[in-house]
Amino acid sequence: MKQEEAAYCRDRAIQEQVAAQNATCNPARERHEELAAMYRFRAAMLTSHPNYLTQALGPENIIELT
Repeated sequence: MKQEEAAYCRDRAIQEQVAAQNATCNPARERHEELAAMYRFRAAMLTSHPNYLTQALGPENIIELT
């Protein structure tokens, strides 16, 4: 299920990037770029191991909740 959702998000990111490149006004281009970024992020979250994400942050950036 996760792989299918990640593939969907990657496909949508490509579609949104194409739409951004074809946009005829700046507000539309910006919205499509934002959507493309969100879909890329979602795909990355679905395909990355959680330990990789915390290691990428580094210990100095991890906040403990008390």
